[in-house]
Amino acid sequence: MRTRLIATVLATAVLTVSCASDEEKPLTDAQGQWVDAFCGGLLPGVKAGAELRAQDSADPAAVKAAYLKLVTANATSLADAEKKLKELGPPSDELKDVHERTVAYLGESAKSYAAAQAPVAALQPDAQFWDGAEKVLADTSQVKSPEQLRATFDALEKSPKYAAAMGKSAPCGDVKSAGR
Repeated sequence: MRTRLIATVLATAVLTVSCASDEEKPLTDAQGQWVDAFCGGLLPGVKAGAELRAQDSADPAAVKAAYLKLVTANATSLADAEKKLKELGPPSDELKDVHERTVAYLGESAKSYAAAQAPVAALQPDAQFWDGAEKVLADTSQVKSPEQLRATFDALEKSPKYAAAMGKSAPCGDVKSAGR
């Protein structure tokens, strides 16, 4: 009788641990790396965007230089983030779909910015530069679902575990600070 009770308790404990959701488990190093890679991929573009917004529109040459920095930073950092997230794989089974959509978004965005680099560089730094650059970005965009970036942040923020990880992540904190 005692052996059955112990076996039952052990079986229950094993089932409870194996069936626990990802949310109930501590954050793994790989999951922390995933969060850092996601935010780290956005950070250079966010910083370059803040620099662009700080430019005086009366100085088209400075606006063009900052815009090119934004396009180049995004092309490079988003491609790097896509590669890193592919290497890491989904942070959990529950976030597999979020992972796949995020990787697709990052890849499409990186390709869009890369395709825009030469046409933006060819634009004249004049009063029409901004409109021309925005048209180039729209014309070269390969992003099928631009809402995926917001959806990824929403999915991570809905999870207490990942929201806490984002709060502790240096790259995520820098994204939040630079985006202000």
